[in-house]
Amino acid sequence: MNKTKVFMIIFLLFAGSVFASEIAVAPLAVYDSDGNKIKLQQNPSRDIFNRLEKHWFEGLLHFSLLDESRYGIPLSVVDANKICSVEKKEFVLYGFVKKYDANFYADVKLYSLKEKKVVKEFFSGDDADHYERMINVLSSNILDGLEDLTGLNQDEVIKEKYHELELRIPASLYYWSPIDGRWNEKVLGIAGLNAAAELYPPFPNLVIYGMKTDFSARLNLSWNIATNQTSTYPLVLNDISVSFPLIAHLHFNDLHSVYLGAGLGYEIELMSIRPKYESTQFSYQNIFYAETLVGYELKLSETVNLFSEIEFDFHFANDGFVSIKPSIGASFSVYRGHR
Repeated sequence: MNKTKVFMIIFLLFAGSVFASEIAVAPLAVYDSDGNKIKLQQNPSRDIFNRLEKHWFEGLLHFSLLDESRYGIPLSVVDANKICSVEKKEFVLYGFVKKYDANFYADVKLYSLKEKKVVKEFFSGDDADHYERMINVLSSNILDGLEDLTGLNQDEVIKEKYHELELRIPASLYYWSPIDGRWNEKVLGIAGLNAAAELYPPFPNLVIYGMKTDFSARLNLSWNIATNQTSTYPLVLNDISVSFPLIAHLHFNDLHSVYLGAGLGYEIELMSIRPKYESTQFSYQNIFYAETLVGYELKLSETVNLFSEIEFDFHFANDGFVSIKPSIGASFSVYRGHR
């Protein structure tokens, strides 16, 4: 268990080492031609946020939408600074939309907490029948401004609307112990080797909470071996298992990602044991199990990724047990295609 704890700490340090800038989209004030606050049928701040969050910015810019009930509508740099400080955001977008009889006009500012000032200002206007077009132009101006300010490419997800059909071959080594006192009394830690085929279907790219997300299905084939504790009868345990998890991959940026998965598995346990003063005995059993997994992946090149993973197995048997399997490995891309 100590090895497992160390592995989990290392994994969390890896996953926590990736940082991204946070940009809050605040509620926009809406005025009529006389300067009175009014309500629109549409929600300009939400409409802008929905357009911004679809853009990837290499995974280094994340957008969030603020609720008016928390801070009201910011109207000054003082309000913007308060939001950034309390929400721990590096930037906030705030401003207003003015509705005249015949047209709309919008003015949105980008406030920087680090510089304590407005670093960009964006404008858009259109006639009263083209609200959507006005919002599209305003959002486009904001995206271009952020690209100029950060030097990051806004269009990565737009250019790559679908994840290519891809086949990868992951291979890993692991060392683990059953979470069961009876088993731990009999065997030393169990070493294993896993080889898999992982298929990424041509699925539309998604951006969830600022992270590009894709999905895969993996077929695992594992072999485990264990020997007895010195205080018990001589035994050798061999285990062959097959599992099929479905996995969601969340990409912080082009290099770093985490993934979560779940699935079902089947294993055959083969054991030879030689009790004292008796001949060697052989036994086997078939076990079905459910597995969940969490992992961190580092992209080395277009074809090679390194990963560390923790798998949790729940065995369905009368004498079943729960196991935690930390592993390290590499994944190799062997085929890429298009839809």
